[in-house]
Amino acid sequence: MKHSATLIEKFLRGECNEQEKQAVQAYIAQHPEALLPYLTEESWHAFHPAQSLPEDISGKMLSVIESRTFQKRRINRRYYSWAAAALLLVSGGLLWTTLREPAVKNIAAVTTVPVNKSAATALRTVFNHSRHTMPLTLSDGSKVELAPESEIRYQDPFTGQHRDIYLKGQALFRVSGSPEKPFTVYAGNVGTTALGTVFKITAWANKGITQVQLISGKVMVRPEQPTGATPVKDIYLLPGQDLRYDQRQLSVVINQPVKKHNDKQTPIHEVLTFNNEPLESIFRQMSEKYQVKIQYTASTLTGMNFTGVFDSNKETLKDFLTTIGTLNNLTINQKDNVSYIVQ
Repeated sequence: MKHSATLIEKFLRGECNEQEKQAVQAYIAQHPEALLPYLTEESWHAFHPAQSLPEDISGKMLSVIESRTFQKRRINRRYYSWAAAALLLVSGGLLWTTLREPAVKNIAAVTTVPVNKSAATALRTVFNHSRHTMPLTLSDGSKVELAPESEIRYQDPFTGQHRDIYLKGQALFRVSGSPEKPFTVYAGNVGTTALGTVFKITAWANKGITQVQLISGKVMVRPEQPTGATPVKDIYLLPGQDLRYDQRQLSVVINQPVKKHNDKQTPIHEVLTFNNEPLESIFRQMSEKYQVKIQYTASTLTGMNFTGVFDSNKETLKDFLTTIGTLNNLTINQKDNVSYIVQ
């Protein structure tokens, strides 16, 4: 029974049912020359057989090739290998993905594809076809939680001075710290760079919105702008902030974290600069701003001044007071969360 080219092509695409698949496999096992029209120069270079053919099948293959060659003494061994490779694919029940796009399966797909950025660079592609979040560990130790129907592409292992990830869909990233190798996720015309942090990106192709949620640490977000448009400055997010980039309107909105009613007082980011300020004045200001009690004897602080900066993102109030005490030969003791004694 001769099978049509349409059925063979359907088989190569992985679209045959079990009955059709068995029929085509049996037919090609008897007539391996039927696959020759589908074997291209590119497929020859791309294919590397993982197993050898039995001698009886190899002999039959050679006979078929010789019967189709005008000069038997000048047999093109390449065509023989092509046919052998084809039979390996068929007998092993594999699909030749270099001929057609692979059929979708209900499991995670991992493939390697070339990208345009560099001809020498290949990216590993991971697509989550399942209904559950897929955990991944990258070569640098970073963790990824890939949402269903989402895809990431990346170098495996990372090389060079950059760690670039290309995302479609949604994923949570827990970045392993490596200051000399920035970690950047590209999704929906937005690049998000982190050195060591946890953040979540959502960029569904049909939504037109890219969302970046910073959970901890610090990230820099750089939206791409069309050629000729006014460039957008790099945006730095703080923990709890949520950035939304509209790919159609080219607009950026940053939402601040919502304060829960039952939360305790949220620390406010303060940067205070002092220039030869008397210590008594500094202690009074800090006491009022942070609702704490700082006990001291005024006469002890006579003639003592301080020049410097207090940044609440870089140091605690206790650390700041301790620094002042060290510079002025004072001892700072903390009684509880709201009381300090200066001696």
